Amino acid sequence: MAAGISKAEQSERTRRALLDAAGELFAEHGYAKTSTEEVVRRAAVTSGALYYHFRDKVGLFAAVYEEQSVASVQAVTKRVQVADGDLWQRVVVTTCQAFVERAADPRARRILYVDGPVVLGRTAMLQTGPGLELARQAFAVLASEGLLEPLPLDPLAHLLWAMFFEAGRHLAHADDSPRAQEETLTMLLRVLDGLRPRP
Repeated sequence: MAAGISKAEQSERTRRALLDAAGELFAEHGYAKTSTEEVVRRAAVTSGALYYHFRDKVGLFAAVYEEQSVASVQAVTKRVQVADGDLWQRVVVTTCQAFVERAADPRARRILYVDGPVVLGRTAMLQTGPGLELARQAFAVLASEGLLEPLPLDPLAHLLWAMFFEAGRHLAHADDSPRAQEETLTMLLRVLDGLRPRP
C-alpha cells in the first residue's frame, strides 16, 4: 500500500480501476466477448480484488451500467442548463435532442441499449434512478407553467421514461443511424407535443 493512502482509499481506487477497465472493454468488445481476466489485467489488479468488490461479471456490468446511466442523465442536464429559447424549447426539445445524440454515442449505445437489456433483462429498464427523477422534475416545471395538460405526473413520468428507453434500443439496433436519429427525434417531439394544452 502506498504511503499516506488509507485502506479505504486504496479499496476505492481498486474499485475505480475495475469500473474504468470494465467500462472500456464492455464498450469496445461487448459483454459477451469481455472476460473477467481481461478486466483484471487492464485494471492491473488481482482476480481476488474483482470478486471482493463485485459478486460476478454480471454484478460488475450492472455497476458499469448504472454509472453510464448517470453519465447520460448528467450530459442531458448540462445541455438543458445552457440551452436557449422558451421553456418548452429548453426543457423538451433540448432534452430530446441531447437524448438522441447520447443514445447514438458508441459507449452509451453498447452498454445501455445493446447489452443492458440482454444481460440485466427487465432490470435494465427498471433501473430508472436519476433518469426517472429528471423526467418528474422536468414535467413538474412544465405543468407549473401551464405548458402541460393537467395529468398525473407520476404515471406520466414512468410512461415517458419507458418510451425514451425503447427509443434508445431502437437507435442502438438501427442499420441507418443518421436516419434513425432524425426519425426518432421527430417522433419523440410529436408525442410530447400532444401533451401541450390546446386552445
